[in-house]
Amino acid sequence: MKLTSAVLCVALAANVLASPLLRADEFTLRYQQQIAPFWQTVQPQQLKLQDGSHIHYVLLSAAQNAAIPKATVVVVNGRTESYLKYKELAYELTQQGYQVLMFDHRGQGLSERLTANPHKGHIEAFQQYVDDMHQLISRVLLAQPAQQPLYLIGHSMGGAISTLYLQQHPQVFQKAALSAPMHGINGKLFYDEADACRLASLVSVFSTEGYAGFVDKAYDTRPFEGNELTGSEVRYQWMQELYQQNPQLQLGGATWGWLNAACAVLPQMQQQTAKIKIPLLLMQAELDSIVSASAQQQFCTLLAENPDSGCVGGLQPIKGAKHELLFEQDDIRQQVLDKIQAYFAAD
Repeated sequence: MKLTSAVLCVALAANVLASPLLRADEFTLRYQQQIAPFWQTVQPQQLKLQDGSHIHYVLLSAAQNAAIPKATVVVVNGRTESYLKYKELAYELTQQGYQVLMFDHRGQGLSERLTANPHKGHIEAFQQYVDDMHQLISRVLLAQPAQQPLYLIGHSMGGAISTLYLQQHPQVFQKAALSAPMHGINGKLFYDEADACRLASLVSVFSTEGYAGFVDKAYDTRPFEGNELTGSEVRYQWMQELYQQNPQLQLGGATWGWLNAACAVLPQMQQQTAKIKIPLLLMQAELDSIVSASAQQQFCTLLAENPDSGCVGGLQPIKGAKHELLFEQDDIRQQVLDKIQAYFAAD
């Protein structure tokens, strides 16, 4: 049954957040007093995949006052990211009574790199991401004797992977929230997406591991001013420090192979919306310069034709937000978390 926009509005009005959001002006203190001690109890784990590769993951228990978790939330991160970047979100979700599973995709974060140069963001096919995710969920969550509902949060590239997963495994998740999903790429370096994809298709034949754009793009630090990711300086600086203190997380530009693999699945996500069997929450960043806003709108339009699915309340634009919705300024981030929690709480 579809969730209606009216149900969502009622849930939002109820202010479902059970614990206060970490405010930017208190971020450092509360991180030291709450998140860091919480994270010291976390046990990092590895999963050996069928092809012999390893990916890193964590499974976080719900807060002790939650006798039975409300659900298990799987967080699927974006390109260049690591689950370590989502410590704040993981802490908040566990305090809400959710069990949380987070992992690093092959080729990034703490997981094994796929090229000799560890700064290259590379993949042969996005299907590898989907298959890795399914192996992890099957062996870590679906094998548990007590089954809670499974919810999904996917950001950016993780939103694309989540979309593909929902199309291929429609019975696994009961809820899915997509944050600025990569349903289309911003091809500004190549004038438009079509040109970028045509060029990637040609160049990847003989230079699949070369940096897209013909320019070396190893990881480097960039100032907050003029960044395209977030308007929150305190969270931006925290992210920069995380990657400086953990250089194994650092990842530079994408390869032609990655870009070609991304281009290959963009039409599939739009064409196979009928395979999705649950309503989705899709949040769009108003000031996003990383992924395509028009592709997100097209996805919701196509999904509306699916009687089993749809974008809950329509496409949800977040005014004033840059790409990183879950790392934005407090007032913006509050809106995003409220929408997610309202959607998760609704029948």
